[in-house]
Amino acid sequence: MNHHYCPLCYAEIPIGSQICPACGRDIEAWERNTPYFDRLVWALRNPHSEVRMGAILSLQNQGRAEAAVPLAECALQSDVDVVQGLAVVEAITRLPNGAEKLQALSLLEKHPAHSVREAAQSTQNKGGSAG
Repeated sequence: MNHHYCPLCYAEIPIGSQICPACGRDIEAWERNTPYFDRLVWALRNPHSEVRMGAILSLQNQGRAEAAVPLAECALQSDVDVVQGLAVVEAITRLPNGAEKLQALSLLEKHPAHSVREAAQSTQNKGGSAG
């Protein structure tokens, strides 16, 4: 059975809902008026791992430095998903160098998964570049 969620509060909603019965927001207006980048960042909170992974890869492809910290926060919020955590490190690695990237990698050094912590540390040791 397919589940549909409000893109704002992630409450389960009926298919085709224009107004979320849980939060009362106009879903169509939000999607129409919110820039794509901002919707991708918001999607990092989605309850479906496939949606989060799609957002991670899309943010990597966007190449915007301001995605680094939200990506790290995504990995920390879904800390049991090691594959996602490693994808986040890879995405951050491919973002432009700067304070946001260093902050994100520092956050990931506190991830519960050893492999994610090691990947973040290795990226920092290489100066934040893909390697």
